Amino acid sequence: MLSSPEECEQAFYEALDAGDSEAVNELWLEDDDVVCIHPGGARLIGYAAIKSSWTSILAGGPVHARCILAKSLETPTVALRNVVEEVVVGQGTQQQVVSVLATNVYVKTPAGWKMVLHHASGAPEGVTQAGQQQGESPSVLH
Repeated sequence: MLSSPEECEQAFYEALDAGDSEAVNELWLEDDDVVCIHPGGARLIGYAAIKSSWTSILAGGPVHARCILAKSLETPTVALRNVVEEVVVGQGTQQQVVSVLATNVYVKTPAGWKMVLHHASGAPEGVTQAGQQQGESPSVLH
């Protein structure tokens, strides 16, 4: 049982790094309303679709991703975490690290904190560790 959203998030990235789809899937709330959007992918709705996607993705091996920046908003029962991920793509000498922007949402359940949303998209080129374009000032979009 995970006692905080941070523990759930850490377990998520550790499971990806280990290529452990069972561990990833156990972190998700088993509900028809959970949502996952992989970079460039369709919106997956429901635990069964999400479980299938992670099982398929991790069948190809681990996903080496680490968070380099997290911003969070937390209530006693819901936590929203926006992160910049560094993800290793490619193999051998063709490996490179790409930045991915992701939002993870967790809810507190009687069984501990569970993931209900993971939305990831490729970051624009030049995104810094602060999550901003190089040479630009922060701006408000909405």
